[in-house]
Amino acid sequence: INIQYERLREWYGLHFPELEKIVRKYTLYAKLVSNIGRREEFTPENLAKLDLDEKMIRRISNTAKNSIGIPLSDSDLNQIVKYAEHLMETIKEREKIEQYIDQTLSEYAPNLTKLIGPKLAGKLIAKAGGLRKLASLPASTIQLLGAEKALFRALRRGTKPPKHGLIFQHPAVNRAPKKLRGKIARALAAKIAIAVRVDVFGTEDIGDKLRKDFEKKVKEVYKKASMKKRR
Repeated sequence: INIQYERLREWYGLHFPELEKIVRKYTLYAKLVSNIGRREEFTPENLAKLDLDEKMIRRISNTAKNSIGIPLSDSDLNQIVKYAEHLMETIKEREKIEQYIDQTLSEYAPNLTKLIGPKLAGKLIAKAGGLRKLASLPASTIQLLGAEKALFRALRRGTKPPKHGLIFQHPAVNRAPKKLRGKIARALAAKIAIAVRVDVFGTEDIGDKLRKDFEKKVKEVYKKASMKKRR
Protein backbone atom coordinates (compact mmCIF):
# COMPACT_ATOMS: atom_id res chain seq x y z
CA ILE A 1 0.00 0.00 0.00
CA ASN A 2 2.81 2.42 0.82
CA ILE A 3 4.44 1.81 -2.57
CA GLN A 4 1.10 2.28 -4.34
CA TYR A 5 0.53 5.52 -2.47
CA GLU A 6 4.00 6.81 -3.37
CA ARG A 7 3.29 6.18 -7.05
CA LEU A 8 -0.12 7.84 -6.85
CA ARG A 9 1.37 10.85 -5.11
CA GLU A 10 4.16 11.06 -7.68
CA TRP A 11 1.80 10.88 -10.67
CA TYR A 12 -1.03 13.04 -9.34
CA GLY A 13 1.49 15.45 -7.86
CA LEU A 14 2.24 16.67 -11.37
CA HIS A 15 -1.34 17.92 -11.57
CA PHE A 16 -1.91 19.08 -7.97
CA PRO A 17 1.45 19.05 -6.11
CA GLU A 18 0.21 21.06 -3.12
CA LEU A 19 -2.38 18.45 -2.12
CA GLU A 20 0.11 16.10 -0.45
CA LYS A 21 1.24 18.90 1.89
CA ILE A 22 -2.34 19.47 3.04
CA VAL A 23 -3.53 15.85 3.16
CA ARG A 24 -1.10 13.66 5.13
CA LYS A 25 -3.19 10.49 5.36
CA TYR A 26 -2.86 8.27 2.31
CA THR A 27 -6.42 6.99 2.73
CA LEU A 28 -7.87 10.49 2.41
CA TYR A 29 -5.48 11.38 -0.42
CA ALA A 30 -6.58 8.36 -2.45
CA LYS A 31 -10.22 9.08 -1.62
CA LEU A 32 -9.96 12.66 -2.91
CA VAL A 33 -8.22 11.66 -6.14
CA SER A 34 -10.58 8.77 -6.86
CA ASN A 35 -13.75 10.76 -6.13
CA ILE A 36 -12.88 14.19 -7.54
CA GLY A 37 -9.99 13.73 -9.94
CA ARG A 38 -9.38 16.95 -11.82
CA ARG A 39 -7.88 19.80 -9.80
CA GLU A 40 -10.47 22.29 -11.01
CA GLU A 41 -13.19 20.13 -9.47
CA PHE A 42 -11.84 20.58 -5.93
CA THR A 43 -14.66 22.99 -5.14
CA PRO A 44 -16.23 23.49 -1.71
CA GLU A 45 -19.38 21.74 -2.97
CA ASN A 46 -17.56 18.61 -4.13
CA LEU A 47 -15.33 18.46 -1.06
CA ALA A 48 -18.33 18.78 1.26
CA LYS A 49 -19.73 15.55 -0.20
CA LEU A 50 -16.72 13.69 1.25
CA ASP A 51 -17.47 14.74 4.84
CA LEU A 52 -14.45 17.00 5.32
CA ASP A 53 -14.44 19.72 7.94
CA GLU A 54 -14.90 23.33 6.80
CA LYS A 55 -11.32 24.34 7.52
CA MET A 56 -9.95 21.52 5.35
CA ILE A 57 -12.47 22.29 2.59
CA ARG A 58 -11.46 25.95 2.44
CA ARG A 59 -7.76 25.15 2.49
CA ILE A 60 -7.92 22.56 -0.30
CA SER A 61 -10.29 24.52 -2.55
CA ASN A 62 -8.30 27.77 -2.22
CA THR A 63 -5.02 25.97 -2.87
CA ALA A 64 -6.45 24.23 -5.93
CA LYS A 65 -7.31 27.60 -7.49
CA ASN A 66 -3.69 28.77 -7.27
CA SER A 67 -1.94 25.45 -7.91
CA ILE A 68 1.25 25.41 -9.98
CA GLY A 69 0.52 21.91 -11.27
CA ILE A 70 0.39 21.08 -14.95
CA PRO A 71 -2.85 20.24 -16.81
CA LEU A 72 -3.52 16.58 -17.60
CA SER A 73 -5.30 15.07 -20.57
CA ASP A 74 -8.53 13.17 -19.94
CA SER A 75 -6.86 9.84 -20.73
CA ASP A 76 -3.94 10.48 -18.34
CA LEU A 77 -6.24 11.66 -15.57
CA ASN A 78 -8.55 8.67 -16.02
CA GLN A 79 -5.61 6.30 -15.59
CA ILE A 80 -4.55 8.03 -12.37
CA VAL A 81 -8.12 8.00 -11.03
CA LYS A 82 -8.41 4.28 -11.78
CA TYR A 83 -5.14 3.71 -9.94
CA ALA A 84 -6.49 5.66 -6.95
CA GLU A 85 -9.67 3.55 -7.02
CA HIS A 86 -7.56 0.39 -7.03
CA LEU A 87 -5.62 1.70 -4.03
CA MET A 88 -8.89 2.37 -2.18
CA GLU A 89 -10.00 -1.22 -2.87
CA THR A 90 -6.67 -2.51 -1.53
CA ILE A 91 -7.07 -0.42 1.62
CA LYS A 92 -10.59 -1.78 2.18
CA GLU A 93 -9.39 -5.36 1.72
CA ARG A 94 -6.60 -4.82 4.24
CA GLU A 95 -9.08 -3.39 6.73
CA LYS A 96 -11.26 -6.50 6.32
CA ILE A 97 -8.26 -8.76 6.93
CA GLU A 98 -7.23 -6.75 9.99
CA GLN A 99 -10.76 -6.98 11.39
CA TYR A 100 -10.73 -10.75 10.85
CA ILE A 101 -7.35 -11.07 12.57
CA ASP A 102 -8.51 -8.90 15.47
CA GLN A 103 -11.61 -11.01 15.97
CA THR A 104 -9.76 -14.31 15.64
CA LEU A 105 -7.01 -13.35 18.09
CA SER A 106 -9.56 -12.01 20.57
CA GLU A 107 -11.03 -15.52 20.66
CA TYR A 108 -7.77 -17.47 20.26
CA ALA A 109 -5.58 -15.48 22.67
CA PRO A 110 -7.86 -13.07 24.56
CA ASN A 111 -5.51 -12.17 27.40
CA LEU A 112 -2.50 -11.65 25.17
CA THR A 113 -4.58 -9.52 22.80
CA LYS A 114 -5.90 -7.33 25.61
CA LEU A 115 -2.37 -6.85 26.92
CA ILE A 116 -0.48 -5.90 23.75
CA GLY A 117 -3.04 -5.63 20.94
CA PRO A 118 -3.83 -8.02 18.08
CA LYS A 119 -1.07 -6.96 15.67
CA LEU A 120 1.84 -7.52 18.04
CA ALA A 121 0.17 -10.61 19.49
CA GLY A 122 -0.11 -12.11 16.01
CA LYS A 123 3.53 -11.38 15.21
CA LEU A 124 4.78 -12.98 18.43
CA ILE A 125 2.63 -16.09 17.91
CA ALA A 126 3.81 -16.42 14.31
CA LYS A 127 7.47 -15.95 15.27
CA ALA A 128 7.26 -18.52 18.06
CA GLY A 129 5.54 -21.04 15.78
CA GLY A 130 2.19 -21.08 17.52
CA LEU A 131 0.43 -20.05 20.71
CA ARG A 132 1.40 -23.19 22.63
CA LYS A 133 5.06 -22.79 21.66
CA LEU A 134 4.97 -19.16 22.75
CA ALA A 135 3.52 -20.26 26.08
CA SER A 136 6.46 -22.63 26.59
CA LEU A 137 9.04 -19.85 26.29
CA PRO A 138 10.47 -18.05 29.33
CA ALA A 139 9.99 -14.29 29.60
CA SER A 140 13.67 -13.68 28.79
CA THR A 141 13.28 -15.44 25.43
CA ILE A 142 10.02 -13.65 24.66
CA GLN A 143 11.79 -10.35 25.31
CA LEU A 144 14.32 -11.10 22.55
CA LEU A 145 12.00 -12.94 20.17
CA GLY A 146 12.69 -11.58 16.70
CA ALA A 147 16.19 -10.34 17.57
CA GLU A 148 17.99 -13.68 17.26
CA LYS A 149 20.44 -12.52 14.60
CA ALA A 150 21.42 -9.48 16.63
CA LEU A 151 21.85 -11.67 19.72
CA PHE A 152 24.11 -14.21 17.99
CA ARG A 153 26.10 -11.40 16.39
CA ALA A 154 26.62 -9.81 19.80
CA LEU A 155 27.74 -13.13 21.28
CA ARG A 156 30.27 -13.67 18.48
CA ARG A 157 31.71 -10.18 18.68
CA GLY A 158 31.49 -9.76 22.42
CA THR A 159 29.34 -6.63 22.11
CA LYS A 160 26.25 -5.67 24.08
CA PRO A 161 23.27 -7.96 23.37
CA PRO A 162 19.94 -6.51 22.22
CA LYS A 163 17.42 -5.55 24.89
CA HIS A 164 14.30 -6.31 22.88
CA GLY A 165 12.99 -8.00 19.77
CA LEU A 166 9.49 -7.73 18.34
CA ILE A 167 8.12 -6.22 21.54
CA PHE A 168 9.99 -3.04 20.62
CA GLN A 169 6.91 -2.35 18.47
CA HIS A 170 4.86 -1.80 21.63
CA PRO A 171 4.42 1.97 22.21
CA ALA A 172 5.57 1.77 25.82
CA VAL A 173 8.90 0.36 24.65
CA ASN A 174 9.65 2.30 21.47
CA ARG A 175 8.59 5.64 22.94
CA ALA A 176 10.67 5.21 26.06
CA PRO A 177 14.12 6.81 26.46
CA LYS A 178 16.84 4.45 25.30
CA LYS A 179 18.16 3.90 28.83
CA LEU A 180 14.75 2.71 30.05
CA ARG A 181 13.75 0.48 27.15
CA GLY A 182 15.45 -2.60 28.55
CA LYS A 183 13.59 -2.43 31.87
CA ILE A 184 10.26 -1.73 30.22
CA ALA A 185 10.79 -4.51 27.66
CA ARG A 186 11.62 -6.93 30.47
CA ALA A 187 8.47 -5.95 32.38
CA LEU A 188 6.34 -6.36 29.26
CA ALA A 189 7.85 -9.76 28.45
CA ALA A 190 7.02 -10.97 31.96
CA LYS A 191 3.37 -9.96 31.53
CA ILE A 192 3.23 -11.54 28.07
CA ALA A 193 4.52 -14.82 29.49
CA ILE A 194 1.73 -14.84 32.08
CA ALA A 195 -0.98 -13.85 29.59
CA VAL A 196 -0.11 -16.47 26.99
CA ARG A 197 0.14 -19.27 29.56
CA VAL A 198 -3.30 -18.46 30.89
CA ASP A 199 -4.63 -18.41 27.31
CA VAL A 200 -3.22 -21.90 26.72
CA PHE A 201 -3.60 -23.61 30.06
CA GLY A 202 -6.24 -21.58 31.91
CA THR A 203 -9.60 -19.91 31.50
CA GLU A 204 -9.22 -16.73 33.55
CA ASP A 205 -9.83 -13.29 32.06
CA ILE A 206 -6.78 -11.36 33.29
CA GLY A 207 -5.77 -9.39 30.20
CA ASP A 208 -7.03 -6.02 31.42
CA LYS A 209 -5.45 -6.52 34.84
CA LEU A 210 -2.10 -7.43 33.29
CA ARG A 211 -2.23 -4.34 31.09
CA LYS A 212 -2.97 -2.07 34.06
CA ASP A 213 -0.22 -3.72 36.11
CA PHE A 214 2.22 -3.20 33.25
CA GLU A 215 1.22 0.46 32.88
CA LYS A 216 1.77 0.89 36.62
CA LYS A 217 5.21 -0.72 36.32
CA VAL A 218 6.14 1.65 33.49
CA LYS A 219 5.24 4.63 35.66
CA GLU A 220 7.42 3.24 38.44
CA VAL A 221 10.36 2.88 36.04
CA TYR A 222 10.01 6.51 34.97
CA LYS A 223 9.63 7.66 38.57
CA LYS A 224 12.79 5.89 39.71
CA ALA A 225 14.70 7.29 36.73
CA SER A 226 13.61 10.85 37.54
CA MET A 227 14.58 10.42 41.21
CA LYS A 228 18.09 9.32 40.19
CA LYS A 229 18.48 12.45 38.07
CA ARG A 230 17.65 14.68 41.02
CA ARG A 231 20.38 13.16 43.16
